[in-house]
Amino acid sequence: MEFRSDINALRAVAVVSVVLFHFGLPVFFGGFVGVDVFFVISGFLMTGIIIKGLHEGRFSLLRFYASRSRRIIPALAVMCFALLVFGFIYLPLEDFRDLAKGIKNSLFFGSNFYFAGDGGYFDAPLSENWMLHTWSLSVEWQFYMVYPILLIVLHRFLGFRGVKITLVLIAVMSLVLSVYVTSYNATYAFYMLPTRAWQMIAGGLVFLFPLALSKAQGRFFEVLGLSFIFISVYFFSEELLWPGYLALLPVVGAVLVIYGNSSSRFSRNRLLQFVGKISYSVYLWHWPLVVFLYTCGLLGSLYAVTAGIALSFVLGAFSFYLIESKESMLPSALRMLGKYLLVVISVAGVSAAMASAAKKYPDIRFPYVEFGQPDYRSKYFSQECFPNDYKAAECKLGEGEVSVILFGDSHAQSTAAAVQLVNKSAALSWARGGCPTLLNFSMRDKKLEDVCRAFVRDKVNILADSFNGIPLVVFNHFSLYLDQSRDNDFKVYFNGDANQGGDGLYKDYRREYVSTICELSVNRPVFIVRPVPVMPFSVYKGLNLQKKILGENADIAISLDEHVKRNHEANLAIDEARKECNVKVLDPAPYLCPDGKCLGSYNGKPLYYDDNHLVDAGNDLLKELFIDVVR
Repeated sequence: MEFRSDINALRAVAVVSVVLFHFGLPVFFGGFVGVDVFFVISGFLMTGIIIKGLHEGRFSLLRFYASRSRRIIPALAVMCFALLVFGFIYLPLEDFRDLAKGIKNSLFFGSNFYFAGDGGYFDAPLSENWMLHTWSLSVEWQFYMVYPILLIVLHRFLGFRGVKITLVLIAVMSLVLSVYVTSYNATYAFYMLPTRAWQMIAGGLVFLFPLALSKAQGRFFEVLGLSFIFISVYFFSEELLWPGYLALLPVVGAVLVIYGNSSSRFSRNRLLQFVGKISYSVYLWHWPLVVFLYTCGLLGSLYAVTAGIALSFVLGAFSFYLIESKESMLPSALRMLGKYLLVVISVAGVSAAMASAAKKYPDIRFPYVEFGQPDYRSKYFSQECFPNDYKAAECKLGEGEVSVILFGDSHAQSTAAAVQLVNKSAALSWARGGCPTLLNFSMRDKKLEDVCRAFVRDKVNILADSFNGIPLVVFNHFSLYLDQSRDNDFKVYFNGDANQGGDGLYKDYRREYVSTICELSVNRPVFIVRPVPVMPFSVYKGLNLQKKILGENADIAISLDEHVKRNHEANLAIDEARKECNVKVLDPAPYLCPDGKCLGSYNGKPLYYDDNHLVDAGNDLLKELFIDVVR
């Protein structure tokens, strides 16, 4: 394919949108659509290469694979190796092992399968995953594996016309599938090839169905297409279910720009041409920098973000000139494929070996000793736990008669120490991670939904017949169940509407929450604990990186306003329950949020196990909250 400056400029728009979105710059809330634009560009170029080769009778499948390997693998392998060294020195052991696993998935182009899978309750947020951005490379590579074979078969048996008709049908089916799957499993739709293929084929159809446009028409197409992309970047956000039908806007925008094929100021802009040239390497390097700033709590710092963006382009330029541009095609495609396969196996092998060695011989990482994750289990009380059908933490805490019952999700377990610090008797803990205190609800994770509903119903039935008069303290990680982001399988909904959101969701949640609390409060005093502040990342990891790399030990915190805003709807439900069910409400914020800042650490010591579960250091600050419960 001949070089087209308009497509190179479009690459620049795509990568800048993605980079600025990931670094959290305002106005670029929909910058993730840059990946969709990349898919369209890739489909156009690959279709052109394959179809021209087939028409001229010189297309080689091995040479195509070798060419794609030369384009993708060298820069990816170097980035992976650099992260491997960084992680070996600076990351906590389990994070380093997760990084090594991610590197293997990325080098073998299967990371999208990993990210589309179900994550555990304590798994690190995706924003802490150093290899998250490689999902799109995996999707593209899978497309490269299948697409040329499909076109070869279609071209041989159906001819050029058959190729065009079949690709239109496949694109339509993929789009329909994307819209359908996005509505009930947006995570799968986001990461997987069958629901993304239509975007790449859309680019291919531009090549297969060319338009003869005048210069004025071409410029109109270009302006209209760029407008569609910029509208998507400005008005869309990550809270939308994606890709689905909304992805048509940036995809059609990219299609129009490619159709325009205009020699305009846009396509001739030198800066855009330079950024487009290094766009792949910039994409590779920007995300690890985002994760670093995120984990250190620096994504809110203008200086840190500016430095991170600048460094993304500097590293991208180095990667392009020192790695990408140095790779040339060998005479033998088979030899070239062998070379890159050896690179992949070598880096993946070194990654596995280093992860294994770090686990077996932790001293080899000296003097970069990690501070370690705080203990989740409290040292303040003994506990005896009982087997159950729900995989819940059903335990007796402390000694003597049970004087209080702690009921809820994992926050009931992680905050138990604060209660027991002032409780002279025993407590009964009923805690099932990921389960809202609701009797009737639906959840994206259907297996967990069944377990949670059975767990809550079982405990409500037990309380109806026993433990009369014993105080009940209810804990919930409320924002987890009301968060409407696309990758949250814990989000609840009602009336069978998996896409429920906004006021309808909040109204139904309040109604069901009040109903459940009122049923619990029939024979006993009930205390509802307002939400514990949630940090934006795992606190101890941020402290680790701050100390090791930046030489700082600044405490991590969020603003009280941010905490209040995040939990607005949860607090409305709690207030309504207090009014309707005659229960009392306990608020952790005055104890954890002095001077308008909610602390994630205090004097360099983490108060959380991760980003939302308190440990003993945090519970020490909270103990006075529960004095009236056990008095």
